[in-house]
Amino acid sequence: MKYQVMKRCVINGQSWNVGDLVEVGKDFAEDEVKGLMGIGRIVPADETKIEDRSIGLDDKPMPKRAPKVKRRAD
Repeated sequence: MKYQVMKRCVINGQSWNVGDLVEVGKDFAEDEVKGLMGIGRIVPADETKIEDRSIGLDDKPMPKRAPKVKRRAD
C-alpha cells in the first residue's frame, strides 16, 4: 500500500519531503506504519483513477481573438 508523507521526516535513513509517496515493503517495513501514522507523518495515499472528463472538446486550435480597436480622440 502507498502512503503520502504529511510532514518532512526520515524513514530508514532516507529523507522524505511533504507530498512524497512511500510504499510499504519497498521504502519501509510494515511494522513502522502504525507508529508513523500515529504521529501524523504519513497518511494513506489517494489512489483514485484519474479520468479525462472533457466531453465534446476537440483538439482543434482555438481561434485568435480580434485586437481591440482604439478610439480616436476628437
